[in-house]
Amino acid sequence: MTFFLFLVVILFLLAITDLIVGVSNDAVNFLNSAIGSRVARFRTIIIIAALGVILGSIFSSGIMEIARKGIFHPQYFTFDKIMWIFLAVMLTDILLLDVFNSLGLPTSTTVSIIFELLGASLVTGLIISYDKAEPVSEVMKYINAESVVSIITGIFLSIIIAFSVGMIVQYLCRLLFTFNYEEKLNRFGAIFAGLGLTAITYFLLIKGLKGTSLLTPEKTNWINNNTFLILGVLFVTGTIICGILQRFAKINPLKIVVLMGTFSLAMAFAGNDLVNFIGVPITGFLSFQNWQSSGLPAKEMTQEFLASSDVIVPNYMLLIAGAIMALTLWLSSKAKKVTETEVNLGSQVDGEERFKPNAISRRIVKTSMLMGDFFALFVPRSVATKYNLSFEKNKLKQATVIHDKPAFDLVRAAANLVIASSLIAFATSMKLPLSTTYVSFMVAMGTSLADRAWGAESAVYRVAGVLSVIGGWFITAIIAFTVAALFALILNKGGIAGTIILLILVSIFLVSSQIAFAKKEKNNRAKIKRLDLLQDSDKDIMSSNKKMITDTLTEIGTQYNAILEALNNSDKAALNEAYVQLNELDEYGYKLRAQSIRYMKGLNTEDKKTAEVLLYSTDLLQDIVDSANNLGDECLHYIQNLHKRPNKEFLEVTEELRKRMSAFIDLVSNSLQSNNYAEFEKIKVARDSVRLYINEQLDLQVSRIQVDKPGVKQSILQTSILLQSRDILAVTLRILKMYRKYLHKPVSPSPGS
Repeated sequence: MTFFLFLVVILFLLAITDLIVGVSNDAVNFLNSAIGSRVARFRTIIIIAALGVILGSIFSSGIMEIARKGIFHPQYFTFDKIMWIFLAVMLTDILLLDVFNSLGLPTSTTVSIIFELLGASLVTGLIISYDKAEPVSEVMKYINAESVVSIITGIFLSIIIAFSVGMIVQYLCRLLFTFNYEEKLNRFGAIFAGLGLTAITYFLLIKGLKGTSLLTPEKTNWINNNTFLILGVLFVTGTIICGILQRFAKINPLKIVVLMGTFSLAMAFAGNDLVNFIGVPITGFLSFQNWQSSGLPAKEMTQEFLASSDVIVPNYMLLIAGAIMALTLWLSSKAKKVTETEVNLGSQVDGEERFKPNAISRRIVKTSMLMGDFFALFVPRSVATKYNLSFEKNKLKQATVIHDKPAFDLVRAAANLVIASSLIAFATSMKLPLSTTYVSFMVAMGTSLADRAWGAESAVYRVAGVLSVIGGWFITAIIAFTVAALFALILNKGGIAGTIILLILVSIFLVSSQIAFAKKEKNNRAKIKRLDLLQDSDKDIMSSNKKMITDTLTEIGTQYNAILEALNNSDKAALNEAYVQLNELDEYGYKLRAQSIRYMKGLNTEDKKTAEVLLYSTDLLQDIVDSANNLGDECLHYIQNLHKRPNKEFLEVTEELRKRMSAFIDLVSNSLQSNNYAEFEKIKVARDSVRLYINEQLDLQVSRIQVDKPGVKQSILQTSILLQSRDILAVTLRILKMYRKYLHKPVSPSPGS
């Protein structure tokens, strides 16, 4: 009994951990629209969502159906086997969700728990069947195959439906409101908000409060029998309230819809998805209590109790679970990471793309463009013109904004929540299984497509991102099934020793994952801050730009110096480190160019000088980074492949070159930092001296190649070092010359001189 009590305690600890990692992933379902549209301050959004989560957990039905008999038939398992299944499921769930949270990818906690239970129970059933020498045909009796197929089919079918409905409805909403929706909002805002609140409130009645003590069977039947009456009353009431608030309190009715939708989705999530996090541990605890009172050995007591009785969670446990989820929403950096992914994929704003395009995403975009041209033939020209005009006006409107815009507007945010709520409520009323994560995500992607958030410049990136997320969903199912099956096998065969080993390994993984994630996020924040041209309020864009370029130029000089030193010492580790740093600088240079272009869009047309500085400086910097990268690549490739060490004479040349180049880069950096351009002619002389040295060494290399006939690889290395260094030298002076042209103010000669 002592060991099984220990397992129960472990299950409760795992339940707390699973609540944290699970909410970090599922928070995207109800936070995406509010955060993406910036309907309110972040703190306000989190408070509203947290209240919804707490109320949802309190009003939760607490029936842990999925862990009771939704996936397997518990009457065929003994108590000890059930505990192994539940422990394997919880360990797998925590690992899986933590991995997805670290990657910033939303996945379905419903799908993960289903396939974990399926994998663990199937392997355990096979072990029982093998021990009893049962025929193979008897193995499937342990699994509720009909329920599993129904759940999986419904979940994945919802992906297509949610995307299609989201795209069509948002197209119509945008046609009605356009992007400049302020005028239309005065005419149709209250009616639209009334419709939205009706859908959301009905969703709350059907989904959010399903099975709670607030809705008795009689009340549920009455709601079902009077659906249209309820919808009518809700619509009229919502429209009147929103109209009054809009006219007299000057409150945007769309904000009411978005905040109400956030609250209702959070409440429904806590009320129904709570089973995914604490259903298994609670079921294990109640099974332990039932076994303890039976007096039977654990290996003999079958679980008819689970097959015949509802597993009701005590209210205090639900309240504790709700409090943990609410705190996680507030504190979890991984929850913000997952939300950021979905917001970025649906963003209307041209920004940095997180996902890289691939052949599949390109093919899908190309096919979609052809299909779009085909279907455009059937759309009335007047409708198409009106729709296209909306986007043209939107571009003009955006041109006045420099940066820090919402990812999308309130029209799309409201549509996201209303569509997702309606689909979930409809499926629930029809008793159809679905994943709230999949529905919420695919609706958001459908509405973003209708809003042309996936334009010519971003489509292949966004489609690649969506494919990555959807691919992750299928991977979720495969990994959940496989790992849970493996863990169940280890626990069944390893017993106490297997349990302790798995617990230690999972603990080490979670701690190391959190440390690695915190370090990665710290680096990401530093990179983002480096790209902010206006991070110092006392600096203008020109000064900030010059500081960024100068700092990066200094860093390139440092890495150039490190590469040649490492080559001379044949130090592969140091060479690799310098090459990694140059790759990061290359990525930074590209992002800086993109950021500069975005700032240029917000500048006045008269401010041509600033625009040219932003454009030319980042382009020149990218040239230097490319040359330094090529140099690092050549040296690393040479050392890694164990080619013949360069001869002593050339190593002496590289050492001299390193000193001269470092001195020249420092000279230019100091001139830029001090805004001292009076020494420009002196710096040109220094440049000429280094260039002459490089040209002389190149002439010598050409002669040696012809006379001594060294190896091809060695010749490529030695000439590349000189050629890339000459390129870096030339562009470095061009950077100084460019700033001198735009920023240097010549001193006027004094009168009479």
